[in-house]
Amino acid sequence: MSQEPTRTATPSPSVAAPPPPSPLGTMEPWNLVATGYAAEALPYFQVFAKAALDCLNPGTDARIVDVAAGPGTLSLLAAAAGMRVSAIDFSESMVAAFRERAQRANLMDRIDLRQGDAQQLPFETGAYDAAFSMFGLMFFPDRAAGLRELRRVLRPGKRALISSWVPFDGPFGELLRAAQEVIPGLTLGGGGKPPMTDPEDIVREMTAAGFSSVAVKTVAHELTAPSFDAFWELMQRTNAPLVLIRHRMGEQRWSEVAPGLRERVRGRLPSGPLLIGRGAYFGMATA
Repeated sequence: MSQEPTRTATPSPSVAAPPPPSPLGTMEPWNLVATGYAAEALPYFQVFAKAALDCLNPGTDARIVDVAAGPGTLSLLAAAAGMRVSAIDFSESMVAAFRERAQRANLMDRIDLRQGDAQQLPFETGAYDAAFSMFGLMFFPDRAAGLRELRRVLRPGKRALISSWVPFDGPFGELLRAAQEVIPGLTLGGGGKPPMTDPEDIVREMTAAGFSSVAVKTVAHELTAPSFDAFWELMQRTNAPLVLIRHRMGEQRWSEVAPGLRERVRGRLPSGPLLIGRGAYFGMATA
């Protein structure tokens, strides 16, 4: 019997390893900032939540899903208007803050609140009149899976809305750059521009997930601070990258590093009142 010639495997071309996931795609920073979010950041986020509900206008008797719901910013507004809400967040502390706020407002009878992975939603297919993800999906390790899940739970012809930030410059941008110098890849997950901060990227990713009629709207709303000192104090309580750095370092090390980090950011900024944020992008599409 003739013997087959030996076959030598051709080495595969080297492929660069994917960048590590951003720490902002894990529970840790969001558990740490949940109290600060609920106590101090809600008024700013509520502006965008109200605008999102107005954009899709699902109706007071609609059934909606709120993905990466945080402390319930959009969900509680929707429930108070009469909508039935299914909400999910992976952060135990965010869910606890959400539940406490909903109970105080006597709205839990209109809300199905879950802690879990929004890349695998525990909600039924084709059951919802609108789907939202406010400033959360952009940090998912697998954004494509998150978008496909948003589309899956919608009734045919119904719409989804996701939000992301207009690129930060000024104080917040300088703070993020300084934070990345301390923990490389902290906000970007391996380099490059922040996720979903380009309207073309939003259109491309929503279209790839099977959505149609994708459109992006810019919602302008300024966030300001009266001084650098006020900005720095607020960021130490509510800014996920900064809070994560402090937690990982521990209070002793943070007390040694913080003054230098603070002055690094301050030295790049003008004196007087500061413009922190300029607004958000809303990506809207039809299932």
